Amino acid sequence: MNKLIFLFLLSLYLGGCGIGGVGEGYQEAQERTLKNDPCRYEFGDKAKRRCEARIRGKVGTGDGTLMSMFDNEDNSKNNSSNNYTVNRWLWSGTIKTLEDFPLKIADAFGGIIETDWLVNPATPNNRCAVKIIIKSKEFVSNGVSAHMMCQKRSDSDWVLDDRDFSKENREIENAILNFARKDYLAFSG
Repeated sequence: MNKLIFLFLLSLYLGGCGIGGVGEGYQEAQERTLKNDPCRYEFGDKAKRRCEARIRGKVGTGDGTLMSMFDNEDNSKNNSSNNYTVNRWLWSGTIKTLEDFPLKIADAFGGIIETDWLVNPATPNNRCAVKIIIKSKEFVSNGVSAHMMCQKRSDSDWVLDDRDFSKENREIENAILNFARKDYLAFSG
């Protein structure tokens, strides 16, 4: 009977010391849980996708660029982590088309890329910005639209230029589609 009591007390003592994983501290368990699922406390699908995109951009296989969030794609239709709202090739073509300009907004989930105001030193009283909207998950020619807007300086205010930029918008869209097509063909072999 004494041996049984001794074994029971010994198991309580060793369990309290944390040997064998028993009695693990609360803080260590929480840190391990967050390490395994850092987006655990993000509520809603959009918040969880943004969190996962931030993690892929920071610690994923990519280099932290906007395109690195697409690098882990395994082409399986059933993989829920690949539910992008924009087409990979159109996004890539847009980034390559606008790579020389400062970006104001680049939202891969919303499919919107907008440049900051661009000023030509030869005409400092004019400035333009370009906004690209990727509207499709499929690689189709009408899946991207460009909107260029320009302003003129009038005294101390900037006034919207009312010229028609449809030709310039079409040229930007064609450049995006050309880059996207080249990337797609290079990928598919």
